Amino acid sequence: MALVFYARVSSEEQNLGRQLARAQEVHADKIFSEKYSGKSLNRPAFKKMMNYLREGDTLQVVSLDRLSRDYNDIKKLIQHLRDIKVSFIVDDLPQTNTGNPLVDQFMMDMMVQLMGFVAQNEREKIKERQAQGIKIAKAAGVYTGRKIKYAANAKDPRNRWVWQTVVNDLRQKNIPIAVIAKKVGISRQQVYRIKKRENI
Repeated sequence: MALVFYARVSSEEQNLGRQLARAQEVHADKIFSEKYSGKSLNRPAFKKMMNYLREGDTLQVVSLDRLSRDYNDIKKLIQHLRDIKVSFIVDDLPQTNTGNPLVDQFMMDMMVQLMGFVAQNEREKIKERQAQGIKIAKAAGVYTGRKIKYAANAKDPRNRWVWQTVVNDLRQKNIPIAVIAKKVGISRQQVYRIKKRENI
């Protein structure tokens, strides 16, 4: 029944000192630490820690976002810890560590649901701001929309070559779409899109 402590910062420039000091303070039996982004669970020390945990162990972190910044990942992770019967302590959520397992589980679920609501709300706000920005840009005549990959004005010279070759071959009328697609290394659907866009 080990107390396992996980510490994480997002980049090499950041310091793990505060979290490691906390691990020493609580007399952690095993410490896993790393400097890695929290966007993915595919992290070396995190994976080692998850393989190390056994039934009866306790996992401790200073805050929930040390494990992940993704709401769905956290939700799945908490359920996994319950499934393997590992207790979970989050320092900045003392209300989830009352000593009563039922109360702790209820409070943790409530906090995770709240996190999900906040994350969803933030995504909706971002979408709303993007839509407003596009509307303003359109009104000002500066909105260009999504850039077309294969076009005469494509940034990438190869993409310009693809466009030019496809247009030239299409204008010859007798070259099959499949042959054109294979020649330039794009799909038939993309050739059809160029054909439609250029009205050939």
